[in-house]
Amino acid sequence: MTTILIDDNNGQTTKFIDYVRTLPFATIVETKKKSFREASKECNAVSVDTFFDKLDERIKKRFNA
Repeated sequence: MTTILIDDNNGQTTKFIDYVRTLPFATIVETKKKSFREASKECNAVSVDTFFDKLDERIKKRFNA
């Protein structure tokens, strides 16, 4: 199996996808793009402020011990 990722934002890619759909050996699987919030929540991302707050805490804890 080979996977090809195509950003379908223009007419040429639409034509290409339409052509590939006609091929008996090819299958098109379309995925819904996630918003930034959905993607970050899915991977348990934290805000930049939270990241730096935790980093500062760890630095203080390490060097003030």
